[in-house]
Amino acid sequence: MWDGLPFLKGADAVFVATVDRDADREGAADVCEHLKRHGIAARAVVRPEPEGSTAYALLCVAEDEDADLIVCGAYGHSRLREWAFGGVTRDLLDASPVCCLMTH
Repeated sequence: MWDGLPFLKGADAVFVATVDRDADREGAADVCEHLKRHGIAARAVVRPEPEGSTAYALLCVAEDEDADLIVCGAYGHSRLREWAFGGVTRDLLDASPVCCLMTH
């Protein structure tokens, strides 16, 4: 997230999106509080786990909120694991219609 702070500080609006089976707002609220300490007003957007992929749910949030940048962590797993279970990072790279700033 450190790499994205300059972009977030200059944004008109910042949304912390999380996709969670239990639709728990605590994690997103913690991130919003952290951003607040850096002078960034953010609003939590929590979506329940979708029928499709997590990446699809995040892209839906980006579309709903008219986002022009997605800032996220990028993590890789073994090829076998990603082939069998998929991966949010790979799905975002493959399908995102908006710019993505990914950092590890």
